[in-house]
Amino acid sequence: MKHNKHSNSRVTKFLPALAITLSFNSNTIVAQDKEKKIEENSIEKIEVKGFRGSLNRSLAQKRWAVGVIDAISAEDLGKFPDLNISESLQRVPGVTLNRNSNGEGQAINLRGLGPQFTRVEINGMSGTGNGSGGRFGTSSGERGFNFELLASELFSNVEIRKSPTASDVEGGMAGIVSLETPKPLTYDGLKASVSLQGNYSELSEETDPRGSFLVSNNIDDTFGIAFSLALADTNFRSDTAEGGSWRPGSSFGRGDSEALIPNGTRYYNFLEERNSVGSTLTIQYRPSDNLELTFDGIYATLDSERLANRNDMPVENPGTVVTLEERDGVATSGSFRGVQQRVGTNFIDTEENFLQLTSKAEWILNDNWVIKPFVGYSKRKAERQFDLYSFRLADENGFDPGTVSFGVRGDFIDFGSSETDFTSNPEDFLFNIFILRPSIDEDEEISTQIDFERYFDSNSLSSVEFGFRYADRKKVRLQTQERLQRNVDDLRVVPSLAAVAGYLPFDVSGANAPLQQLFADPSLIRSVYYPGGNAVDGTFIRPLPGFNASESWSVEEETINAYAQANFEFDEVFFNVGLRLVNTTQTSNGNTVANRFQPTEKITPVSVSNTYTRYLPSFNFKYNIAEEMVLRTAYTKSLTRPNLSSLAPSETVNGIDEGGGTGSTGNPNLEPFTSDNFDLVYEWYFAEEAYFSANLFFKDIGGLIDTTSFTEIRSFPRQADGVIVEGPIVFTSFENGVSAEISGLELAYQQPLSESFGAVFNFTYADSSADFGTDGDVRSTGLPGLSRSSYNATLYFDNGVLDARLSYAWRERYLADFTDDFGVPRFTDDFGQLDFSANYAVSDNLQLQLQVLNITEEQIVNQSTDRFLPYGVNNLDRRVMFGARYVF
Repeated sequence: MKHNKHSNSRVTKFLPALAITLSFNSNTIVAQDKEKKIEENSIEKIEVKGFRGSLNRSLAQKRWAVGVIDAISAEDLGKFPDLNISESLQRVPGVTLNRNSNGEGQAINLRGLGPQFTRVEINGMSGTGNGSGGRFGTSSGERGFNFELLASELFSNVEIRKSPTASDVEGGMAGIVSLETPKPLTYDGLKASVSLQGNYSELSEETDPRGSFLVSNNIDDTFGIAFSLALADTNFRSDTAEGGSWRPGSSFGRGDSEALIPNGTRYYNFLEERNSVGSTLTIQYRPSDNLELTFDGIYATLDSERLANRNDMPVENPGTVVTLEERDGVATSGSFRGVQQRVGTNFIDTEENFLQLTSKAEWILNDNWVIKPFVGYSKRKAERQFDLYSFRLADENGFDPGTVSFGVRGDFIDFGSSETDFTSNPEDFLFNIFILRPSIDEDEEISTQIDFERYFDSNSLSSVEFGFRYADRKKVRLQTQERLQRNVDDLRVVPSLAAVAGYLPFDVSGANAPLQQLFADPSLIRSVYYPGGNAVDGTFIRPLPGFNASESWSVEEETINAYAQANFEFDEVFFNVGLRLVNTTQTSNGNTVANRFQPTEKITPVSVSNTYTRYLPSFNFKYNIAEEMVLRTAYTKSLTRPNLSSLAPSETVNGIDEGGGTGSTGNPNLEPFTSDNFDLVYEWYFAEEAYFSANLFFKDIGGLIDTTSFTEIRSFPRQADGVIVEGPIVFTSFENGVSAEISGLELAYQQPLSESFGAVFNFTYADSSADFGTDGDVRSTGLPGLSRSSYNATLYFDNGVLDARLSYAWRERYLADFTDDFGVPRFTDDFGQLDFSANYAVSDNLQLQLQVLNITEEQIVNQSTDRFLPYGVNNLDRRVMFGARYVF
């Protein structure tokens, strides 16, 4: 309740500022800057539609910019080139796509740096919240933006700024992705579009509806209003066969062998049902040539139910090796004794809401001065119910850790058991443990800024910009947890899996697995084991409720910015130079927990504040070598703040004995990462609608995070009996100090090959080095998420009636996870996807649409360690979208 009151007070503070901005004096009449309007109109008023029109507008935006940018423009009102914004972004040089387990584009890497290093802003405001992170839909506390929430139909333009200026808000060490919704005063008169589509999934064999509507009205270039609505119901399915981590034989009790041995096997069936609604509202008022007011509002919801069904055989202690065949230090086959055999389900129910309100004005006081006030509010809230249900194979004597065999075969690890094949005998799988973990994540920001521009009648200094910004951002996570356990010794008293079992199809090409497998149905589990939220009779299930203090925290950031920037013009030379001051005050609140098995006991609140100031210079230079050739160079210093979850001071200690214990803690004193960025670009616009570019870039990065450990003597209740004992606790935490370098080359080519045919191609090479302290640390030769090579190729046909394109995106193997559940690095192998899109104009108003994603049904292949050992294969869906679009 306290948090809700706090949220309301923040909204109350925001509303007067919003009103002030919207009520700016509209009686001052002055002359608009003519050159600026000509440049804006050359981009915004191009009337060519379709994919080719989108390319033309993006090309104009790139060519006339002073800095290093790329852009993606809508093909027409309410029609973006791809259904997912991140899918479009991957076709930009330097961008690679991160896909979720459904194969859907979720986030981007820019120039070898992960999603948290790219600032995403919508209508000039920070995109709060990263939504669902990880394969199970839980929040990761990162700063990166999750593009799943907002449909592409809601946007008209995306700009990727690779060399930000001093006037750009900090936070994107890799760059800035700026999304804009349609502005009614950029269109003529009344326009509207409506689209309806069917979305067919080959794996789920279901066809889901998707639709959008957008209307824009420009009244005498004075008042404009635009409204859009996008709705979609989507069912996803993907299957995964995993062998898991590889560990030395000594960790399995095989002291005479250091051969790497697989940790077990698991077969996942991911099912997700998602309902999303997104809407935008833009109101513009231009009472004179000297004043323009704009209000933007975005509201979106995403409701999803996700099932991660799992049949697995984990080789955990006290599992021991029975037989083993080795080759070159790797176990190629063998058998284990004492292996659990389980059927489990993770059920994740998510309700997510996003609200953003922004208001800005552009007020031209006279021929020399322009004032631009801005105020914005953004909030993203996600409520999740995470339930884990686990059943274990048992016999008349209790749980039955059996003997399993394994063999390595290409990208797969085949496991077999004589006790079960996971297709029958559900009565032999008995209740193991249920974990219920509801959580609430809120990410809220208020920002206000004012920018000034002073123009000069000079042959060199064209203008000076300066401004001030204040922002207050708060991220809150609250989590509780219940562990439901047996309250009786006799396993057979508790209903078995047979009472709640179902069967699901399983299909991973090449996997040696049954095509139909057992699963635990969450709806049946709730009705059988705890109907109404209570354990049956309170006899055979013992709930252990608790506030999960170590996973409940808040981080508040207050930032104060000031900047100044000078813009120069000398005939064919344009450049700007500026400096941005950034002052940040962070307050991190969390809890220390004495015993993670008794989370409600021995909780101590912790609050830590940290303040720092950074100076960020920038320089962007553009030289028109010839009418069709441009040379650019840029230097910028940028920063990214650590993930919010890393700043939380929460501390967890496992119950100890006299011999000591272990613990983990965040670090609220972490400093931001900084990067010195250099660009050298050559662009050749050798024909109409055509260009070639080569961009060399280099990043010198400091302050990256590495894990560290330290030991403290603590007094805590002994885990076995609760007696207070004293002993050493070895904590793991985070610290700054790692430096890294990224260098690369981006090549881009675009050209119409005939009146109707054309091609777009780009290639990126990026390499990194880092000084992580541990010998053999794989991050030292390749930062997480960095593919050394990636490319995109598109062939298109557009004759005004038929608009079709075939696109292929490929990226090289990369480090996906530095440490998995057992501290072993995980890599994702080379991946490429082929997509097709076509639009046929039945008339000037009606279009038929077809889109096919993942035509060749590619798989994501993961590997363990840097020795290319098989980890898992994720089978991705092929989706076919068909429909119609009508323009009024």
